Amino acid sequence: MEGHSFLWGAATSSYQVEGGITNNDWDFYTRSKAIKDRISILTRPSIFYKNITRVTIQPAGEAVKAWDPQYYLKDFDIAKSLGMNAFRISLEWARIEPKKNMWNHTDINHYKDIIRAMRERGLTPIVTLNHLTLPLWVLTPPIEFTKKLGQHILPSPLKDLPLADPPSNDPYWKSLRGWETYRTVEEFIQFVSKVVTEFKDQVDYWITISEPVASVIGGGYISGLWPPGFFLDGNRAKMVLHNLIEAHVQAYNKITVLDDIDADGDGFAKKVGFSHLMLAVKPVKPTRLLGATIVDHTEAVKNFAYFINDYFINAVINGEEDLNYLNTLERHNENSRDFIIHNDWKDKVDFIGINYYRQVYVYYSTILALSSARFVGGAVINNLHGYNHYHPHSLLNDLGWEIYPEGLYNLLLQIRNQWKKPIFITENGIADKSDRYRAPFIIAHLQQVKRAVDEGANVIGYLHWSLMDNYEWLESYRPEAKFGLFYVDHTITDFNRKITKGAQALKFIIAESISQSKDGLITNSAIAKAVDKFGTFNAEGSKVYCP
Repeated sequence: MEGHSFLWGAATSSYQVEGGITNNDWDFYTRSKAIKDRISILTRPSIFYKNITRVTIQPAGEAVKAWDPQYYLKDFDIAKSLGMNAFRISLEWARIEPKKNMWNHTDINHYKDIIRAMRERGLTPIVTLNHLTLPLWVLTPPIEFTKKLGQHILPSPLKDLPLADPPSNDPYWKSLRGWETYRTVEEFIQFVSKVVTEFKDQVDYWITISEPVASVIGGGYISGLWPPGFFLDGNRAKMVLHNLIEAHVQAYNKITVLDDIDADGDGFAKKVGFSHLMLAVKPVKPTRLLGATIVDHTEAVKNFAYFINDYFINAVINGEEDLNYLNTLERHNENSRDFIIHNDWKDKVDFIGINYYRQVYVYYSTILALSSARFVGGAVINNLHGYNHYHPHSLLNDLGWEIYPEGLYNLLLQIRNQWKKPIFITENGIADKSDRYRAPFIIAHLQQVKRAVDEGANVIGYLHWSLMDNYEWLESYRPEAKFGLFYVDHTITDFNRKITKGAQALKFIIAESISQSKDGLITNSAIAKAVDKFGTFNAEGSKVYCP
């Protein structure tokens, strides 16, 4: 392994870049006409979904062909050309174990070739074991629903929105039903054991699960938009939350047992963490009637931030299972039988991976409060385009997400103060089809990283999302969802990667940092020079300063 200084790199995930994956839950989900129709109806403007973009889902298809050596070798070359010394990939469970206990050694060896190619270029592999997708035998999303009116689905927030009883024709009930069953945890640990045994000599940094709360639970069991597609189903979400914590803890234990050796002979201990989507949160303006405040959204913000940002970290560091909160919204009630300390969950991370993109505005939702998912705390205005008349905001990316660099600083200090663990920025980026904001966005966020480091935050690396434009889940290949340092035109079959100003800015700041610091950590001089050359945002994200 080439040194273990500050890690500069980019992040990807298998389904979003590899192409040719047709046997996981996401691919099934995006090909089912019944599911596609339901998502389209769920995402029309409503009192629950404020200013959401109407979603038309589609499968990833060939993505950006990163399974093909012709493409992934070039990707690693261009990553190295930017000065990067790290690269994050995920291993697709559906490729490696397409059927229960059937291991695809051809694809295992292919992943070994990919990781070997990274290492040959001096790129430290950061490997994610589960990045939002599951094999079909683990989860086949349900296609049956509770209510229909003609051809239209009537979503009910107070009742499960696929069927609660197994219909004979729905393959969901023949799968393991995903993370809601403990059998999936057991199968995941078998997968982890197989993978770590195969790859332990090549990998020093393992990420067990990506975005377990905000994406897996929020997308799949609260919003109804991601697989398996349940809407405000708090009862399932609670089971999923417990099982995801167990999956991470047991994976951590398994990796540290199987990989607790200095394989490289360099004295470097393996590191295991998880990748956590964290959000800066603010309340929407109070709801008023005749000059009087009738709804103050402050409490909704506190509850939302606790569940989305804090809950999982508290579990895998402090051993907390705050069932009291999940039942009552009252946090940390040690006098409650439902506030449980699991000693076997304690201190099960070597680093906290943080995925940070934006600030969100949270509001009290009556529909959410009346559902079994009230513990989420509040609902989010997802797309702020056109909302300035109702709620002033800072500058937005192309998806309507608010740019707020200082939010990253605040979260880094929270982790330093509250959990005292090393921090790996495992994703940070901007949807920017015209590349007008990407360079100043990167620099502004690295300014905040440097600020936090100067105040004692132990940041071990920065990975940009993503190296190239790719498949973005509900956004598919819309031009507004381009996060890449390298532009990809999906209307041209060669998927050629073209450099952006953002890539040039990141290359500049990496080179300056490495030249000025023996460990490659960001320096004040590197930041100052980058600001002069590429510009930046102010801390609040309300202004962009051109060079």
